[in-house]
Amino acid sequence: MAGLHKIVVGFDFGTTYSALAWASTNLPGQINLIGNWPSAGILTRHSAPTEIAYYEGGTSDFSWGYDIPRTVRRLKWFKLLLDSNDEHVQSGMPLPPGMTAMDVTRDFFSALYQHAMSTLWRQNGPEVMSMMKVDFVLTVPAVWSDTAKQRTRGAAIAAGMSNEHNLSLLSEPEAAAIYTIKNQDRNAINVYDRIVVCDAGGGTVDLISYTVLSINPLKVTECAVGTGDFCGSTYIDRNFEGLLQQRMGNHYNSLRVETQQRIVKNFEEVKCAFRDKPDQEVYHVSVPTLDTVPEAGIYSGELRLTREEMRRLFDPVIDQIMVLITSQVQSICKEGSHVNSVLLVGGFGESPATAVVKGAVMRGLEPSLPLQITTVVRRARRHYGTPMSTIFIPGQHSERDACTDPITGRRMACNQVSWFLQKGEPITDDRRITRNFCRSFKKYSGPWVDSMVACDLDRPPSRVTPDVKHVCNITADLSSVSKSCYEKKWKNWRRFYVARYHLDLTISSGDMKFELIFKGASFGRISVDFDL
Repeated sequence: MAGLHKIVVGFDFGTTYSALAWASTNLPGQINLIGNWPSAGILTRHSAPTEIAYYEGGTSDFSWGYDIPRTVRRLKWFKLLLDSNDEHVQSGMPLPPGMTAMDVTRDFFSALYQHAMSTLWRQNGPEVMSMMKVDFVLTVPAVWSDTAKQRTRGAAIAAGMSNEHNLSLLSEPEAAAIYTIKNQDRNAINVYDRIVVCDAGGGTVDLISYTVLSINPLKVTECAVGTGDFCGSTYIDRNFEGLLQQRMGNHYNSLRVETQQRIVKNFEEVKCAFRDKPDQEVYHVSVPTLDTVPEAGIYSGELRLTREEMRRLFDPVIDQIMVLITSQVQSICKEGSHVNSVLLVGGFGESPATAVVKGAVMRGLEPSLPLQITTVVRRARRHYGTPMSTIFIPGQHSERDACTDPITGRRMACNQVSWFLQKGEPITDDRRITRNFCRSFKKYSGPWVDSMVACDLDRPPSRVTPDVKHVCNITADLSSVSKSCYEKKWKNWRRFYVARYHLDLTISSGDMKFELIFKGASFGRISVDFDL
């Protein structure tokens, strides 16, 4: 059978730390975390820092994870650049000249891909590996835009994760939910329970709420539209950096960049240990190269922070997360239901941060294990549609959108949007969403390019506005189709043709795919151009 002899590698690409795990179809219940990170020493760690450092101003030689020397300037938090055009975010993470966030991500992915493959060959041996197919499941934040997910996929492909491998994307909270629900104590979760899963990581916080329809096999359906934001634990680090600069003044600018990075790294240890206990009023962060700067609160090489100052670093981020959770719970209660439990996963929640990577492995194995397939009914997080022109109706359409079709001569309303998927609408991996297209032309000069747009508002506008965001261009190439297959029509004794075709869209947890159908025949996966 095709499903036998396969290894699935889960890859949790985190903002601050990343993790790898694997299991085989021969022993699906045994999920193995990949450790033995370069330069990690004898310490056994389930994740490696999502950090990379380039040498001598170049863009080819680099070190990563634990292998970066302390004296070298490192890039971190670059994951956030895949889905952010915010100038403040970009200025805080300067990239090497000529490199994009995709380039840096590709290099980091390449290092982890090679580490994963070498680990598999060493642990399983060449005889076993020569008979095994290796698939990769890469997790992405559910809160991310479709463009950011495609950037991540592109970086993974460039790193080699699709070379003789199947590569799929899975949302982080869904992976965490699958693992967490399946591994809860017996009777902790029951059929018809409603569960809010909060995946709080380093850079993003994602929330998904499920109604449990079946335990074995697991079947869940989203009972509220998922939400999320960029408000993970790295934002506490940023608050600390702001406080540090404020307190040190000119002393901060005199520090080497490597020293600044080391101070933030030292703060991370204090941050993780902070419990806001009344019996501890002072916290100490080691400040290398400095001894005493009284006006900055630095004594004997340590920056002193009061308990109240620590709380002020945490509170804005915690408050934002609590608003997200409260909003998710309220949206469920509005429908007359109640929430049975809230599951907190992810490193920020101080939970064992392996739920995402292990859930990715479990999900990737399921197609080979039919009796264990998890069914997830999701709700669309945004509206999807296509810009179009339609026959102009006075009083319904604005005069500013009026135009004339050059082929048919009809008065049309341009700049309209046909929404084919509504926010909150249920979707599954096997649901095909069909969008019909009709084009009039005198001479085929294709390929034809259609746009797909999205809107996050609860009620989308009927025409293109600033709230309607471009997602991608879809190229339909029908050059191989004979003219005789198209409809023939006449206007003022001149012949023109009408092409009617449709695009099938499938939206999975972390990805979307398109297929072009003309007169019942498939033209396969078509060209989709995201704004990368």
